[in-house]
Amino acid sequence: MALRVYVVEDNESMREHLVNSLSEEVNVELVGTAETEAQAKDWLERNPSGWDVAILDLFLKEGTGAGVLRHCKARSEEQDVLVMTNYPVSSLLTHCRLLGANAVYDKSTELGDLIAYCIGRASYQPSNGLRRMQS
Repeated sequence: MALRVYVVEDNESMREHLVNSLSEEVNVELVGTAETEAQAKDWLERNPSGWDVAILDLFLKEGTGAGVLRHCKARSEEQDVLVMTNYPVSSLLTHCRLLGANAVYDKSTELGDLIAYCIGRASYQPSNGLRRMQS
């Protein structure tokens, strides 16, 4: 079964690069994308169980990934939220973790780590009958 991924990223080339990189390594189904906080929140409201992993950029055309992250607080424990940023300042990373991010990655240097997380996450899909490991 494919890992259902929702991507919130306002840079089209980065979004395409991320999805293509994930697709090369993991069986993924891109279930949706958004470029703004409002678009992301709207989609998440309409699809509360329609995703396994949400990947959020922190700085968007309008609004922030932190606002989207706050909105994901009530997600099921089978759903993970990963944050990407070009500004890996320790206070910002801590803030994201306090808001409920499963992991935070530097876009420019840790894309491989994000993909590795998704590979691991795909291995522990609830549909596989295996309990997912916590990070």
